[in-house]
Amino acid sequence: MISKPVLVKEAILVDQEIQTIDECLEISGKLLIDNEYIEPEYIQSMKEKVEKHPYTTYLPGAGVAIPHGMSQGFKFIKHTGISILQIPRGVDWLGEKVYIVIAIAANSEEHMNVLASLGDAIESEEDAKRLWETNSVEKIYDILN
Repeated sequence: MISKPVLVKEAILVDQEIQTIDECLEISGKLLIDNEYIEPEYIQSMKEKVEKHPYTTYLPGAGVAIPHGMSQGFKFIKHTGISILQIPRGVDWLGEKVYIVIAIAANSEEHMNVLASLGDAIESEEDAKRLWETNSVEKIYDILN
């Protein structure tokens, strides 16, 4: 398998107007498909994760959602990768207001590494706010790389 960066600028959308979790999953999943990280079936796996294990899909109080698929969905991952949606007005995510959606496509071995890297990049609410408040793909890319 050819190595591929976990984040590419083409997988980041800023200044989005999104109304629902389902819309977030469809758009972030399409970014993962378009950048050859996943097969389309992985989107359904992310929806199932939100439905069955909702509280594993966001960081309480940080304004950040981290949707990812069920373990059965790992077979639809081509390469480990993430996509980013920046939603300045926010979207309701199970009672939490979310401004950044970071969709993760990673198998079980790589999943924790991706989460740890994201945790390092977003250590505090101030770090998360820097992501919400910019409308620059470059700045979001730099923060998360």
